[in-house]
Amino acid sequence: MLAPSARATPRPLPFTYPVQTLPQGTLEVEQYVDLTPVRVAREEAAGTEAVTSLRSVLQTELEYGLTDRLELGFYFVFRQAASATSPYLQFQGLKQRLRYELSERAVWPIEVGLYGEVAEFHDEFEFEEKILLQRRMGAWNFGVNLWVEQEYYFQTGDWRFIYNPTAGVSYEISPKFSLGAEYWLRGRFDDDDASQPAGLPGVNTETPSGSTARHYLGPTFMVQSAEYFLSLGAYARMDGLTDEAVVGDAWGKLWVRTLIGVHL
Repeated sequence: MLAPSARATPRPLPFTYPVQTLPQGTLEVEQYVDLTPVRVAREEAAGTEAVTSLRSVLQTELEYGLTDRLELGFYFVFRQAASATSPYLQFQGLKQRLRYELSERAVWPIEVGLYGEVAEFHDEFEFEEKILLQRRMGAWNFGVNLWVEQEYYFQTGDWRFIYNPTAGVSYEISPKFSLGAEYWLRGRFDDDDASQPAGLPGVNTETPSGSTARHYLGPTFMVQSAEYFLSLGAYARMDGLTDEAVVGDAWGKLWVRTLIGVHL
């Protein structure tokens, strides 16, 4: 069966950006939902008890093809903390980014793209850069993002320097379905100071230094048509794999990301 003419830019790996951009003049909306079960403290009549709650981050992205190789994106970021005493869903801020397809398709042995992003959150500015690498081999698709980030907390004047590379592989079972596996990690180049915050992807909390970087690995799944795609990844935390979840650890032992894209 022939695949439908795809106008959306599907993401078989939820954390790893592909090189391909939208065609000029086309618009797409993507909705991210990140869910992480974490342990939080709950006050009972008999004392403090540890319970599991769900931390969530919602990002809505509008993508627009400026040219056939240059794409503009706007993000609107919301967060719901896990604690019962936390406020309801909060607006965190805005992000803007450009993605450029550098390589010539079917000419370069590896497809290459460049990605730059600026974010304005309620307590920080973020600057993010990625080199996007991709290789297609029949039904197999390999992707790598070389990803770094700088965070400036204007209330305290502190900088944090983050690395967040990702890598994954997917296999196209049919034109509509793909299965894969993805790995990503997040850590800091600078010294870790737990008294100062530094952000998770979309969440303002501590980012660990190199010796305590957070590593995640898990399966991915994508279903797509010409007009939409749905991508899902469930990632187990690999550092301290046998350790129990502890109260106050915002990273949790499991990270689930759902991504829905619709061509408008």
